[in-house]
Amino acid sequence: MKISNKHDMKYLYDVSKVAQGVDYWFYKLLAYCLNIYEIEGLPESLPAREVLMNLILTGHAVIFKDKGKLVTTKTTLYDFDLYYRPTKATYGNVKLFSKTLNLGSDSEVVYLNKIQGNVLTNQAVDSGLATFISRYAKLLADVESTLSIYLVNMRLSAFPVAKTQAIKDNIIEFFRKLEAGERAVITDDLVIEAFKAVEIAGTRVNDRLNDIIIARDKILAMFFRDIGIKMEQPVKMAQLTDDEVNADDRLLVINVEDMLQEMVEGFERVNKMFATNITVKIAERYKKEVKEEQKDDNSENTGKPEPEGTGNNTGSAE
Repeated sequence: MKISNKHDMKYLYDVSKVAQGVDYWFYKLLAYCLNIYEIEGLPESLPAREVLMNLILTGHAVIFKDKGKLVTTKTTLYDFDLYYRPTKATYGNVKLFSKTLNLGSDSEVVYLNKIQGNVLTNQAVDSGLATFISRYAKLLADVESTLSIYLVNMRLSAFPVAKTQAIKDNIIEFFRKLEAGERAVITDDLVIEAFKAVEIAGTRVNDRLNDIIIARDKILAMFFRDIGIKMEQPVKMAQLTDDEVNADDRLLVINVEDMLQEMVEGFERVNKMFATNITVKIAERYKKEVKEEQKDDNSENTGKPEPEGTGNNTGSAE
């Protein structure tokens, strides 16, 4: 399909636009997080995806009964006790309408981590991963925008300098065609002279391109490492020292095991209140990575490898 104008390009994902890149990476990273855990034993009225979505995005999932069936929806926690723990939850849903719930009485809450309230403002805080995911989505979008612009600029041997508006308009149209991959021809002598103004250094082009790609892969590896999952390192990254690659392994802000334990305790409360048998565990595809991360941490802390058979990665809320 020939791209002839800007309207036709609406179907293309413009990697150079950071805002579009943030949206792309946010949902991609969110999908990774949603796949880390598996929840079993849920009734049909309570989809695992909805429970995990609430946990990941808001840091909690309130489970209650509506018309005799267990359900969950996005809720706001409030009315904190002496220790700044929420005692009530409220929601508004087009199907469930709106209601106030009493936690521990007619509903139970499952937390993603131990940050349940703000002791300074006595307000609920976003203890989910939305901010965490957004942070890395922005970094990855910035890198890929740089990569996209750099790839387009590599098609040139010089940057233009426009001295008049007419020359500027011609150059903008030239770049539009260049970005779209169209064959662009310059016939105006003044525009041709403008392109001779600033020569582009042709050296180390491949190195610069590799540096950008490595930066993207390293940021993605940092995202997984902050969660507690070790990612395969690119070849060039393997040239880094062990200290550089694992410098912040012991300073993990978020860890899959910590989140797992908090969810296990939460589902134990749900099981007790509603006579269910809900369990949560780390998905099989991530178990090996988590165990390897634990072994590396234990080896660094004790100087000895972790014995076989240790490091349970499943949690039962029985």
